[in-house]
Order: sequence, then structure tokens, then C-alpha cells
Amino acid sequence: MKLIRVGLLAFLMGVLWLTSCTRPQHGQLNQGMVTESKAIELAKEEFARRGHKVSGYVVTIETNSTGHKWIVCFNKQGAYAAPGDDHVVIVEKATGKVVFMPGR
Repeated sequence: MKLIRVGLLAFLMGVLWLTSCTRPQHGQLNQGMVTESKAIELAKEEFARRGHKVSGYVVTIETNSTGHKWIVCFNKQGAYAAPGDDHVVIVEKATGKVVFMPGR
């Protein structure tokens, strides 16, 4: 009887050990977060939806100071900058919500 208890206890400890080792890694915990490439894709879609052509712009991306949003900048290609040529699209990392901010 005591041998069965010890065997059962060893089995349960083994199962506990195996299940605790299969937790997702840190990078996999945030699967709902918008990645940099997805943010660029969402921003380009919003930019095109507003009637602009992405091909004429240089696209750059950075995070805001809190790290909760992607800032995607669309800067007009060319020798001289004209007023209203630079646009920004803000993408929230947690929700994917997109906000278009027209040129300066």
C-alpha cells in the first residue's frame, strides 16, 4: 500500500514538473500585441484608405515614449518638402486601433 502511494506521488510530481515546463516563453505571452510589421501594414491600409499613394512616401516607424503605440511616419519623397506632405498614423499596440493624422 505504501509503495502505491509513493508511486502515485512520484507520478503526480512528474506531471506537475512537465506541465510547469511547458509554459509559453515571454515573447509568446503577448500574442495579441501588434508587431512592428503588422503596424506598418495597418498604417499603409489606413493611409491608402485616406486617398494617398504609399509609393510616393518614405515610411518610418518608432514607438511613443510610453511604448504603448507605434508611430508610423509617411514623409513625401523629393528634394523639397511642401506643407501638408508629411503624415502620421498612430497604431495602438494592444488593440490595433489606427488614428490618421494629416500633414503639418
